[in-house]
Amino acid sequence: MAKGLDCGTSFYITATEDSIKKQRNAFLTVDGDVNQVKRMLKRQKIPFVEKGGKVHIVGQHAFNYAQIFSQTELKRPMKSGLLNPEEKDALPVLNAIVGELLGKAKGKEVCVYCVPSKPIDQQREVSYHEDVLKTIIDGYGYKTKVIEEAVAIGYEGLVDNDLTGIAISMGAGMCNIAVMYQGMTALSFSVSRGGDWIDQNVAADTGLSPAKVQNAKESSNNLNLSKGVEADIYGEGSDEANVLHAIRSYYGALVNYLLTNLKVQFEAKDNMPSFPDAVPIVIGGGTSLVTGFMDVFQEQFDGENFPIPVSEIKLIEDAHTAVARGCLSEAQLIEEDEEESSEE
Repeated sequence: MAKGLDCGTSFYITATEDSIKKQRNAFLTVDGDVNQVKRMLKRQKIPFVEKGGKVHIVGQHAFNYAQIFSQTELKRPMKSGLLNPEEKDALPVLNAIVGELLGKAKGKEVCVYCVPSKPIDQQREVSYHEDVLKTIIDGYGYKTKVIEEAVAIGYEGLVDNDLTGIAISMGAGMCNIAVMYQGMTALSFSVSRGGDWIDQNVAADTGLSPAKVQNAKESSNNLNLSKGVEADIYGEGSDEANVLHAIRSYYGALVNYLLTNLKVQFEAKDNMPSFPDAVPIVIGGGTSLVTGFMDVFQEQFDGENFPIPVSEIKLIEDAHTAVARGCLSEAQLIEEDEEESSEE
């Protein structure tokens, strides 16, 4: 069975032909007697990793604990879309998350996973990150192939346009962009700002922890980026209103930063294709899920003198799983090719 794996900063997501599975890419170190902590976690059936005499709660349970115990630090195996060099226990945590989602391969199963494009605004390479993920997935017995994150968005969102257009993945650690023509990538890059950048800046401005800001983004019924900010400023002035106002503000700044860099890359690239017709922009990724996101994106886009005609801007259905589903479509094609080759 072919599988697609979205290796995101905030979530790891697997897609198969008949199911989607998610696990939050986070962990939390539990203090106390190691054996007692392990017994407690086993009793509650909470996933954990033991490393170097420390016990780490893994995944969604770690995020839940961080909401309740405000003094507890939620840690990430990844940062800005790549492996987090500040977290020495990141690799065993990632291995546990991947193992939970994928399981061991049954026969010659193919797993296509994604990595970010090379970032244009930080001095880091993707090769080590890619190799570590490959080693982990190989360890579960899969035949692996890697594709860029925004290309996976294109495979899912540009099918009706002959895989031609601009694909954008709005992630937690990064935003990834690919310009595609009939399935070929003419330009790809990433910027090291995403949902986490919003969380960190809102936290700095409001005094909340980044984890609580993230929870507000994901669960607040009052957050709608389409609404004006006047009610926040001149209304009741509640803490929630201030947080929501800050979130809206930084969403606009993030989209502006993304589009400005896309325009610069377009204009600097000598061998860009001359599209015969206007092309669509398709968007996916968890940071695009907030109500009213497309209104903010359109507003920022309208303020730019974009270098090529754009036919439409649309959010892919079930945007959070779009990368995993794009990886899955590539994995299915690989398995089909292998089956045809074996029959010849």
